[in-house]
Amino acid sequence: MANIEKRGPFNYDNDPERPSPHLVIRKDQPFNAEPALHVLARHYVTPTDEFFKRNHGPIPDLSADTHTVQVAAPALAGTPQRTFTMADIRAMPRLEITAALQCAGNRRDGLNKLAKVKGVIWAAGTISNATWAGATLRDVLLAAGIPDVSDPRVQHWHVAFEAVGDCEEDVVYGSSIPLWIAMSPHRDVLLAYEMNGRTLTRDHGFPVRVVVPGIIGARSVKWLSKITVQPQESASFYQQRDYKILPPHVSIASEDLTEWWPRLTALQEMNVQSVICEPEENELVRGGPVTIRGYAIAGMAQALFIQYVSLDGGNTWALAELYRTTAPLDRQWGWTLWSYRVPRITNDAEIVCRAWDTAGNTQPSEPTYNYRGVMNNAYHRVRVKPNAKC
Repeated sequence: MANIEKRGPFNYDNDPERPSPHLVIRKDQPFNAEPALHVLARHYVTPTDEFFKRNHGPIPDLSADTHTVQVAAPALAGTPQRTFTMADIRAMPRLEITAALQCAGNRRDGLNKLAKVKGVIWAAGTISNATWAGATLRDVLLAAGIPDVSDPRVQHWHVAFEAVGDCEEDVVYGSSIPLWIAMSPHRDVLLAYEMNGRTLTRDHGFPVRVVVPGIIGARSVKWLSKITVQPQESASFYQQRDYKILPPHVSIASEDLTEWWPRLTALQEMNVQSVICEPEENELVRGGPVTIRGYAIAGMAQALFIQYVSLDGGNTWALAELYRTTAPLDRQWGWTLWSYRVPRITNDAEIVCRAWDTAGNTQPSEPTYNYRGVMNNAYHRVRVKPNAKC
């Protein structure tokens, strides 16, 4: 695929309706929106209409009856291209998981306060949790004749995905993950055709999408049409010139960024993250007691271990109560919701949260700038407006 800085304009007249009143629209065309934070905190499984929407072009209108997914490994001798219909994919063993997807640009607004960043200025709502069902990518690859990573010919290879549809920065949307993740029976990578117990909606990738638990949302390609197993990462704009962390001194005012892109690693694993959803910034808190709520998530193959909340800017900390599934610790793909109840909020209170995962990773106290505004997981801080009688 060619790297193209900007394409279009495109026709968005056939985009689906979005009925939820809780979506905060960050960009109209292409449609990008996140739910209000208080909505996220009230549902362990995010309702489909309220799941964040991240798009780079118009929403394709596809038919499950005619849609196919091609699987090829052109650099692997003796492996012919294979075409799978949706009936083929549905005929494979079905796996259902609960997994959170998070845009790497979640909380970009915090980095944009340090210096101007490139991208949609998201708050902290570009993360949602859903149940997903479909065939495992491992089963599809094996059915296509792709050898397991124990085969020395493919040990360090990658799986590249391509979507259907127009796209702003490239010919089509594309991305890739390491083959070992795709082939691992413990990573639960899906070609999903169901979300929250129903057929995927157009906004979320109908008729089939990739779901890669524990990895940034950019790799969970929607409207999947092609899978290529290859020695190198995807050549897509979104793998090579996006979703990378540039050094703090490289800013949007820099004259030439081309020297940096090939030198930097494409993001894969999510970092540990936690956010205060209720109360929200500048919210008027009346009386007490007050329940502080939020979400937290750990990176790939880790589980959230502990969640702290502070009411004095991080000088002292208390333990929050956690709510999550009973999945094994090495397969905690869903987020953790947490809460902490206090008698009241004082006028000088600064609410802060931070999380730790089972590998000992935690959140930094302050954010570090990067040009693309990605992977901001600094302490989340909220100041509210207490009732004058508090």
